[in-house]
Amino acid sequence: MVIPWTKVWAVVITGLVVVFLALVLLIVFVQIFGKIFSGITNKEKKGSKPDVIPVPQVTVPENVTRSVPEPVVSGDDDEVIAVISAAVAMMAARDGKKYAVRSINRTENRRRSAGSVWGAAGQRENTLPF
Repeated sequence: MVIPWTKVWAVVITGLVVVFLALVLLIVFVQIFGKIFSGITNKEKKGSKPDVIPVPQVTVPENVTRSVPEPVVSGDDDEVIAVISAAVAMMAARDGKKYAVRSINRTENRRRSAGSVWGAAGQRENTLPF
């Protein structure tokens, strides 16, 4: 039994055209749904208040003396301390309470396979059962 090559090529080309047309229709379908749902989300956000919390400006008098000596830290640690202090200030502004950073100590990571706290959080999130 011999199959003519014209029929073979016709089937191959028809199959490719059908697959790519289905792919294009699927892309259009997903884009339309994306626009519909983003429009719904934008309408919901217009009625709600923004999540921006005003941060009060804190001024420190110049004549204040410290009773606790400052530990010697490197440049990278200064940035870490600044970020932690900013996060505590945001929490204080949100809660309406006063918090103070008394000390910042580096801790040993209990799970060495994760490498960092962020790595451990990523592992925990990605390995949770459904």
